[in-house]
Amino acid sequence: MDRRRIATGFALVTLVAAAGIGAWRRGGEEPARAVETTNELRGGPKSATRKTSASARRAEANIDTREKSPFQDKARSLRGTDEDGALRVGPDGSLILGPEILRLFDYYFTTEGEESDETIRARILAAIRERVDGPAALEAAALLDRYLAYRKDKDGLTLPKDEEADPTARLEALKKLRRKHFGDETANALFGDEEREGDVAAEASRVRQDETLTVEERDRRIAALEESLPGTAREARENATLPLRARAEVDAMRAEGATDEDVYAKRVETLGAEAADRLAALDAERAAWKARIEAFRKERDALAAKTDDDATFKAAEQALLDRSFTPLEQRRVRATLAMSTK
Repeated sequence: MDRRRIATGFALVTLVAAAGIGAWRRGGEEPARAVETTNELRGGPKSATRKTSASARRAEANIDTREKSPFQDKARSLRGTDEDGALRVGPDGSLILGPEILRLFDYYFTTEGEESDETIRARILAAIRERVDGPAALEAAALLDRYLAYRKDKDGLTLPKDEEADPTARLEALKKLRRKHFGDETANALFGDEEREGDVAAEASRVRQDETLTVEERDRRIAALEESLPGTAREARENATLPLRARAEVDAMRAEGATDEDVYAKRVETLGAEAADRLAALDAERAAWKARIEAFRKERDALAAKTDDDATFKAAEQALLDRSFTPLEQRRVRATLAMSTK
């Protein structure tokens, strides 16, 4: 009888303990589910107990899965140069489309003929993996293969004979080819600025050839066309033409009697002190070269005046060249003198 009571009591204790453990476990899980449900209703982050994607887990852990390029050196022709272009990633981890992607690809394509197509592609893929990972890396790699197919078709692009000299016809053909390979949205993101520049250039060419317009009307129309360019294109064009505009200003200043100090001050204002110093040094080199040319010209003219025999004069002229200039400089001298006699 006592043994049955002891067994019965032990069984009751075991059941109570098991119930307590179960309640403790459920109590630990319920708050997590409650928080998760509340956050979902509020639109907040879900509980960590819910399964997440591999990319989300990496982001939460702040793990950088980009890969170091296996290439130790750049191609020979690219050594000492800075890589162009960029890859940008949006908040959702996807690749942001823009012309800077193609600038990155094209940086490596400049080595065509130096390296094989397979090596160039491998270098670009390595550059992609160095810069981005996850969905952005996959999208960039897929975009590269589409770009390779586009470049191949572009190289084989032909126009009807009556359109070969028409830049507008070629631009329209390129637009169609781009949208065939990339679709409207992607093509606009990648090539839109370039195509707008092409449209403006073609229209500006037509304006310049329109003889019914006055010079002032042409200038106004071309200025209006350039104002319609994208901001980056306008900035690039202004930067590209700035040295020419600065030189024209300096030439006008010198024609009006400006001193070297005046010119230097204007260059500092327009181009900055560093560029002004370089241009001043270049001016000095040009002035020294011009003085050497003039000294040679005078001596050569003196030789010609006292030498009747043509062969004797040629020998004396060559001896004077050898004394005055290096073999490489002599080419410039002859070209300069030939231009001055025309």
